[in-house]
Amino acid sequence: MSNILFNISGKKIDISTINALYEVKKVADSLGITFFVVGAIARDFILEHCYNIKSPRMTVDIDLGVEVADWVQCNKLSKALLATGKFLKDRDRQRFIFDDVRIDIIPFGRITDENKKISWPPEHEIFMSVLGFEEAYKYSITVRLRSTPELDIKIPTLPGLALMKVISWKDEYPQRKKDAEDLLFIMDNYEAAGNEERLYGQELSLLEEEGFDTRLAGIRLLGRDIAKISDSETLERVKKLLESETGDRSRYRLVEDMVRGNFMSGDKFDEILHQVEKLKEGVSEVSPN
Repeated sequence: MSNILFNISGKKIDISTINALYEVKKVADSLGITFFVVGAIARDFILEHCYNIKSPRMTVDIDLGVEVADWVQCNKLSKALLATGKFLKDRDRQRFIFDDVRIDIIPFGRITDENKKISWPPEHEIFMSVLGFEEAYKYSITVRLRSTPELDIKIPTLPGLALMKVISWKDEYPQRKKDAEDLLFIMDNYEAAGNEERLYGQELSLLEEEGFDTRLAGIRLLGRDIAKISDSETLERVKKLLESETGDRSRYRLVEDMVRGNFMSGDKFDEILHQVEKLKEGVSEVSPN
């Protein structure tokens, strides 16, 4: 891969994670299949290892978004991984085990139906939405995890990761409280993750509108950046979701999960709700692609 945005090969990354991704990439490359790292480990790579922002929790589990045309191609990847003798198949259809690392394969691309969902064969009874995966992959970045031998991996940008988090939280509610936690963590740290110069430069008017509160301005900027990478269908879903979680409501489920997941006291509720409203404001300020 070329155009490496970050070289984090000198960081203290779990060696089993490195080895697992190296072996997956060898197999995927041999089949001409592309993938990117998603989920909490992508959060750790970009925030902790690229920007030195300590993550609230660590994980060695790996979620991979794998771009495939159909289940035939997906099954080829599964069989090729098992053929190496280095991976074991878990009872879950999409999960593999490499040493002590769990790897979930999440197909996206032409394999999805018209609603951007996949259904696992042979029964096709378990559905999963991968809405937002294509946009997140399109705007993904490349990081070098190891220099010798070289290991370059694609990961989503923070807007791409936030996009997937908010959709996953909604589609899997109430099982995905960790997605709400991760979304809040990205919101809280967006200005410090390479965006301070933007706020004091090209986005100075936004910063001024927020009274030079860099956190709130950063959250609005995150919303704008999410909107900029989203297609019209995805953006409409995100807007409706944020509309349903702000304003005059009897319950604010997203904020509730953010507060509970981070062990915050109730007096933080209004502050976090205000932050979600700023995210919605930013998302609404950009026309769809």
